[in-house]
Amino acid sequence: MSMENGQPRTWFVKVDGRVYGPYTSPQMRGYITEGRVADYTLVSVERDTEWKPAGDVEILRSWIDENREVAMAAAVTEDAANLLVVTEVKSGVSEAVESVLGRYGETAEIVPGVWMVRARTTASALRNDLSHLLDREDKLMVVDASRDRSAWFNFATDIDAQVRELWRGERSD
Repeated sequence: MSMENGQPRTWFVKVDGRVYGPYTSPQMRGYITEGRVADYTLVSVERDTEWKPAGDVEILRSWIDENREVAMAAAVTEDAANLLVVTEVKSGVSEAVESVLGRYGETAEIVPGVWMVRARTTASALRNDLSHLLDREDKLMVVDASRDRSAWFNFATDIDAQVRELWRGERSD
């Protein structure tokens, strides 16, 4: 393994069984900032060696935590809001979703996959943070009951259009 300033010189990323890279440390840091590499993303310093979640690699964990702190600080609102978070998680990251929600504020799980969260953030910011955990089959909707806003992730095109129409009051039955 090639090192530079005590850090691996190259990184590889595995997504859906496909290996990407090599990437430099600055590229990996950029991918973390963009949300393309998250805690659960499988990484390695060599193409054919042991793969670990990025959150288990000390330097990557520090970058992920730093990025999360910056994103959360940027998304902080003056007043706390009541957020309803509805998830359908098939990928096995339910505990990670619950952990992220807990970082935002007080939570109560109403029924499996449905939480009430009291937090000083927006529906969009919370959706963006949670979407990095979710897979293609997972779904998410965040409703800001205090500000009459909503944000969602991974809805089919027709459902997305229906929700937009209903939210705007454009649909009459």
